[in-house]
Amino acid sequence: MRLSLAPLRGLTVATYRTCYTEYFGNSYDYAVAPFIPLTTAGRIQPKLLKDIFPEACGTMPTVPQVIGKDPERLIEMANAIKEYGYNELNLNCGCPWKFVAKKGRGSGLPENPELFEAMLAAGVEVMPGGFSIKIRLGRKSTDTLRSLVPIINRYPLKEIIIHPRTGEQMYEGDVYLEKFAELVDAFTMPVIYNGDIKTVSDALYLKRRFPRLSGLMLGRGAFEDPFLPSDIAAAFAAGAEYQGEIGDTLPHEQTLPHTAERKQQVLAFADALYKRYSEELFGPAPILGRMKEFWEYTATYFNNGAEQLRKIQRSKTLVEYEQSIKMLK
Repeated sequence: MRLSLAPLRGLTVATYRTCYTEYFGNSYDYAVAPFIPLTTAGRIQPKLLKDIFPEACGTMPTVPQVIGKDPERLIEMANAIKEYGYNELNLNCGCPWKFVAKKGRGSGLPENPELFEAMLAAGVEVMPGGFSIKIRLGRKSTDTLRSLVPIINRYPLKEIIIHPRTGEQMYEGDVYLEKFAELVDAFTMPVIYNGDIKTVSDALYLKRRFPRLSGLMLGRGAFEDPFLPSDIAAAFAAGAEYQGEIGDTLPHEQTLPHTAERKQQVLAFADALYKRYSEELFGPAPILGRMKEFWEYTATYFNNGAEQLRKIQRSKTLVEYEQSIKMLK
């Protein structure tokens, strides 16, 4: 079963991906990069694609992702991306943010079945054998994706990545595992699960409950515990199996301790990220912004993380930020 890194805008950028492999190894089989917006005709600037420049992506295999609703612009962007050596492309059909979805992009795209199908047709035409989608159950309804199964199955997608929430849920509430169970065997292409995988027990649970799964995509859970991908990979390699009851919620059973050695490695990783962002970004504001986003999730790895996170978020200077990090235990 393959493991992949989810596209989290502003978080899983190339700098994060390359730095991560240096400190935690290559447990991910691939990463889907944060989305690139489709532009108006003839306005694809190289800086728009800088996050997928091969020299910036390091050793973690990367799949570019785009977001939009114009089939012609999709073809144009895909051709520009292919010039950098890529033969895979993912279409974002799940972004939950209102300012995106209400314009018919992201989780709003599947609400228009005709346009959604036109985007699928364009994608498989321009990227044959390498086109995939990442999608939610729907923007408002948990039944939208189910209604689109016949349309999706008409196209030879490389895979479909399903986050079993609605767009309106954002990242709140439980994932709808019972709805996912209705879908996992309905598609003709490989199915990847994404959503709330926070522990090794969650991964083992999903593998046991949904044996047809081809892979798992990790997002926020891998920020809360940067060792999670390697721990899951090790458990799979050892043939570990989930021993608990199979219910309709993920177990979230934490079985591996956050040792002092592991905490030091996380701190070293965060320090390396901080230094690289300091070299790449201009001025303290964007540097602080990136690191505050990082610690919003990763602070939970530490005993006093909640307390220190408040101090990190209140930091107005780089000196204040550096002082707050030194207090993590």
